[in-house]
Amino acid sequence: MAKEEVHDIVIVGGGICGLALSLGLYRKGIKSLVLERSKYLRSEGAAIGVYGNGWHALDQLKVGTDLRNCSITLTGCRMDQEGLTEDDKDVQHYRTEARCLRRKDLIETLGKYVPPEQLRFGCHISSVDFDSKTNLHVLTTCNGTTIKAKILIGCDGSYSVISRSLNLAPPKFFPIWITRGFTTYPKGHNAVNHILRFVAPNGVVVGRAPIDGNTIHFFVTHFDDPAGDINNSKFVKEHLIEVLKGAPSIITEVVKNCDMDTLSMRQAGYISPWDLLKQNFRRGTVTVAGDAMHVMGPFLGQGGSAALEDAVVLTRCLSNAINDQINLSTDMKRVELIEESLDLYIKERRPRLMRLSVESCLIGALLSTKSWIGKLIIIFLLRIFFGGNNLNHALFDCGTI
Repeated sequence: MAKEEVHDIVIVGGGICGLALSLGLYRKGIKSLVLERSKYLRSEGAAIGVYGNGWHALDQLKVGTDLRNCSITLTGCRMDQEGLTEDDKDVQHYRTEARCLRRKDLIETLGKYVPPEQLRFGCHISSVDFDSKTNLHVLTTCNGTTIKAKILIGCDGSYSVISRSLNLAPPKFFPIWITRGFTTYPKGHNAVNHILRFVAPNGVVVGRAPIDGNTIHFFVTHFDDPAGDINNSKFVKEHLIEVLKGAPSIITEVVKNCDMDTLSMRQAGYISPWDLLKQNFRRGTVTVAGDAMHVMGPFLGQGGSAALEDAVVLTRCLSNAINDQINLSTDMKRVELIEESLDLYIKERRPRLMRLSVESCLIGALLSTKSWIGKLIIIFLLRIFFGGNNLNHALFDCGTI
C-alpha cells in the first residue's frame, strides 16, 4: 500500500530557488520539505553571474561569506567589435559587487546548510491535486507515494509541474542559443578580473569572465539552429568553433581548451512581460517562485539572483504569517492568513519581475532582429526606460528575511 504523509510546507524543486527558500525558512525556525526529482543535488551547469542584489540575498541567507571565498570580484565589463587585449582599457566599471559563481558551488553551499531531513531526492511528481475536505494539496510521485501539504511552493524550473497545475503560460523562446562552459588552467591564467565581450560581424556575442585564479567561464550567444545533438559535448564544441571563426584568439583559445564535460547549449527561453502582468500566481495556498514563475533570457545575468530574491521575500511573507497564526482560533482563518501572505509576496515581486522581463526581452529582441530600424528603436527604448547599460537592475534591495 502506498505510504501517505503530511507536511506543513512542501517545496517542489531542489535547485537554487528551492534550496534558498528552504534555507531561509530554516533560518526563521520553520521546517519545510524539499522534493527533488534527481537522485542528488543538481549541480550540473556552468556558472551564473551574481550582482549586488544577489549578494544581498545570499547575505540574508548567511551564505555570502562562504561563496565569496569561491570567486573573485569582477570590476567591470569591456565590449569590443574589433579586438580584445588583457588590459583595463575602456572598461565600464561596475557600481555594485559582481562575481561569477560556479553553479555547483552555489547549489552545494545552499544545500550544506539545509538540514538533511528536509531534502528528499528521487521524487518525481506525476500529479498535483487538492483535497477540499482537508484543505491539503496532494502530490503523487511516480512510485506511488502520496505527500500532502498545507502550503505548496513550486520551484521546479521552467517546465514546472506546479506551474502547469496553476494553468500558467509555458515559456516562449527567442531564436537564440546560449552555450556556456569552463576552461581550467592548472598553473593559473593571466585573465583580467573583468568580463570581456566580443561582438562578431555575424552578430554572435562571446564573453569571458574569470571565476578564480584557475578557472574561466565563457558564454557564446549564437543564432544558427544546431544541426546535431546539443547534449553531445563534442558536437557542441565543433559548432562553437565554427560560429566563432574570425573571433580574437583571446576568446577562441578559451573555447578550444574548454573542459568538455562542462559544455551546455540551450535555447533562450522567457516568460513575456504580459504574462507576468496578467497571470494569477496563486491558487489557495499554492504559488511558484524562481524559473517556475519568471524564466528569463540570460541577457541581464539576473535569472539566479531574481530567484534568490524570490526566496528572501517569500520567506519573509510566510514567516510573518506563520508567526501571526498563533493568535488565530480556527483553521480557516489560518489558511486565509497564509493566502494573504502569498498575495503579498506576489504583489511585491510582480513589479520587480516586470522590470527585469521587459529589459531582458528588449535585449533579446535587439539581438535577434535583423532590421536596423528595429534595432535603433529598441536601443532608443532601452536608453529611455533603463538608461542604457548601467546595471541599475543590480542595485535592487529585496529586504530582509
